Amino acid sequence: MQFKRLLDTLARSSAQAVTTLGKGEKQEDELKDYLYVETDIETDFKRLLDSSPPPETVIFLCGSSGDGKSEILKRYHKRYSDEFSFHLDATHAFKPDQNAIQALDQLFEEHKSSEKPLVVGINVGMLFNFSSQGDKEHEEIRNAIEAYLQSGEEISPHFKFLNFEKYPKFSLEEGKTGSVFIFELIERVVAASDANPLYRAYLESIETSQDKLTTNYRLLQIKEVRERIVKLLLSARLRFDQFLSARALLDFVHHLITGPGLLCDNLFVSGQNELSEVISHFDPCSIRSRRIDQFLIQHPLGVKEQAFEEFQADVASDLNVRELDAASWLRFFYLLQDVEIGNNFHQTFGDDFEQPLYNRYIEIWRLHATYDGGDKTPLRDFYKDELFSALMRFGNRLEPSLTKRGHMFLCSRNKVFISAHANLRPDFKGIEKEPVANIHEFPVCIKVGDQRLRTFYVNVSFLELISKINNGYRPNKHDKNTIVILEEIIADVTGVIVNSNRLLFSEARSQVVLTNEVDDEEFVVGGEE
Repeated sequence: MQFKRLLDTLARSSAQAVTTLGKGEKQEDELKDYLYVETDIETDFKRLLDSSPPPETVIFLCGSSGDGKSEILKRYHKRYSDEFSFHLDATHAFKPDQNAIQALDQLFEEHKSSEKPLVVGINVGMLFNFSSQGDKEHEEIRNAIEAYLQSGEEISPHFKFLNFEKYPKFSLEEGKTGSVFIFELIERVVAASDANPLYRAYLESIETSQDKLTTNYRLLQIKEVRERIVKLLLSARLRFDQFLSARALLDFVHHLITGPGLLCDNLFVSGQNELSEVISHFDPCSIRSRRIDQFLIQHPLGVKEQAFEEFQADVASDLNVRELDAASWLRFFYLLQDVEIGNNFHQTFGDDFEQPLYNRYIEIWRLHATYDGGDKTPLRDFYKDELFSALMRFGNRLEPSLTKRGHMFLCSRNKVFISAHANLRPDFKGIEKEPVANIHEFPVCIKVGDQRLRTFYVNVSFLELISKINNGYRPNKHDKNTIVILEEIIADVTGVIVNSNRLLFSEARSQVVLTNEVDDEEFVVGGEE
């Protein structure tokens, strides 16, 4: 099979993209088996099957379209079909005049008289539909599904749920930042092994000619390039909460190799692939720095450094990459910034490519996820120097002078500002108890004095906003999705301090303190603040 034809089996549009119990072509099936990566959910699924559940058990393997349910079910159907009944896809009906809900009703009705436990592959959306529309005769199943969807808990030993959403593809744990699954999946595509059908086809192809396909495949074989791509996918997950299924990832790899341009352009140019559409937001050509702007301007004018010309010659010789425009060269520099090539001219842009926001987010996420009551200093520094600083700056944007006094603005009347002292403190006990379940958010736990506020979950966009506010930025309508959380936190803070027994009334030239002396049942005007 030609190299291109075999690559096309990776595409989402390929007839081989969805696994069924039928047989495909031998080489295509060999490739699918080779590319298969065992995941944690598969390990737990196998453990559940091996536990010999009773016949009345129903096991739901659930998730979203393309996440690999069918592949797991097909694999284990071959081994366990004598002990279990399998229904690979709950969107399928048994008869032309039957919808998916009716098919499930029939399936569960037949299972009542079966001597085998039942395994069902089902999307979360279909679970929800059946819980509300399934036949009343299956009320026990419907109730179990509804309880699971609402709380994530299993209320009956007879109904088991394994959900792909509970098995994140990325990890931010210390030493494991990235995705073992994604890296291994891409690595298998390009592994220099006789067991890899794609690599064998690649070797046959380069014997006759070296074209764009073989060049892109060769670039993807570089470990540092794959690591950089995984980091970009992590950034997309953090910034946009991007869903990543196994099928989408293989389609993405197909696009990187077979897309219209060189791999570095296919990675960043929008309009060609779902994941590239998101990753285009991280295009290094959009970074503004003196060195990058200078390169983008000078290259089209033919102004070249001697070091760059030497670098171009080495790249042409080693990687068959030549005659790129300025934008493509910049993306090439970015993608291969950790690779040693010739005089390493491309690494002079390393500082310009840094993404401190994402590194800081991962650091703060880990501080919250791993806090066990020990060293408080790193968390205290974040809350004091970053979060509380931004809260005070934004809350006092109408009267910035209040921040120096440690006050937060409450309201204004006739050009007089009313404020109260805001004793903001991190709630360390709350941080220790609060679970950190998702990589795209972490809990913010705050106390005002000794009073705890509700927990807020924030993401990388929120961290970016508070960083910009601390650097003098004034949020506008484009920040409305992120600023809502900031305003909610400030509203909770002011909801506490408005009950303070000391209020400050200030104007341009004077200030007055009003104190409520509760014990003496009187208000006192004046005094130091």
